[in-house]
Amino acid sequence: MSPGPQLAVVDRLLRDIMGSESPFGGKPVLFAGDFRQILPVVRRGSRSVIVMSSIKHNSLWQNSEKFELTRNMRAGNDADFADWLLLLGSGQLPTVDGVQDTVEIPREMVCDVVELIDFVYPQHISLANVDDFARKIVLCPRNDECRQINRTVLQRIEGAERTYTAIDTVVIDDPDEEANFPTEFLNLLELNGLPPFKLTLRVGAIVMLLRNLDPKRKLCNGTRLVVTELRRHNFRARVLSGDGGAQDDVIIPAIPMTAGGEDDLPFKMKRIQFPVRLSFAMTINKSQGQTFDRVGLLLLSPVFTHGQLYVAFSRVRNAQSVKVGMYDDGNGRFVTKNIVHREVLLTR
Repeated sequence: MSPGPQLAVVDRLLRDIMGSESPFGGKPVLFAGDFRQILPVVRRGSRSVIVMSSIKHNSLWQNSEKFELTRNMRAGNDADFADWLLLLGSGQLPTVDGVQDTVEIPREMVCDVVELIDFVYPQHISLANVDDFARKIVLCPRNDECRQINRTVLQRIEGAERTYTAIDTVVIDDPDEEANFPTEFLNLLELNGLPPFKLTLRVGAIVMLLRNLDPKRKLCNGTRLVVTELRRHNFRARVLSGDGGAQDDVIIPAIPMTAGGEDDLPFKMKRIQFPVRLSFAMTINKSQGQTFDRVGLLLLSPVFTHGQLYVAFSRVRNAQSVKVGMYDDGNGRFVTKNIVHREVLLTR
């Protein structure tokens, strides 16, 4: 969901181009979204800051005509599940022991943490059966949990393996300062927007692009691919459509990528590596807007912001297609957080 300040920039640009003081220069603009889903990300932002960053608290919202969609097109064939999702996203499910922002997950949706991967992926994975799990995923609230799941599932692949190491350098004005950031230290960094220093792939592995390479060929940030051939200096992959349609292989090269202040680093780091990471699991935030045939939701740690639990459950078409890996609270109940900023839902 686009933050309100970004829309203000677009509004100002269109007014300048069109020479008009009407909103967006008089051009019709269509916004689509669900305020039950994740709000704009504000680093270290408080609840009030996050709420105020949404479009509902932008002056443009007051001048917009509102339309409401009432039918769940994804889960339309499971009415009970669709109704439960609305209550979950609106924070209207009963709390547990009166504790705010808590919810009890139905027992039929819960499975053992060890069995969660088996629910999504078969024991033996290869390039031959990749279409069987192309539209399946494990979702986690945090990146470190995704990395653990990805490493575990990678061991199930029977294809050839190769490990690619990156080239890390620090980008700094004063050459004398480079000695303060040795290469061994840079190699240990695992930043959210960069691939790992050591990237281990196998033929048949599912990866996700971290950069826009060729939008015309659907090679954009977030696109999932399956590895078809590993080479010394690059690898071949195929866009993972999940519909069984034929896709041409593409060559994925190593490219320079930088990380800096937004990652809490006191310097800018350049890493030359393939712009991908394993994608048998992804974060809940990254899954927003996608539909999967089967989802395993790992909740060893609870969600931490508005709408995450709703987004995770609403990626599937029915209740039978989602399982939650979590432990009970000692009383036979499966309790987790469900953070809902109700002031966003109430504001017209």
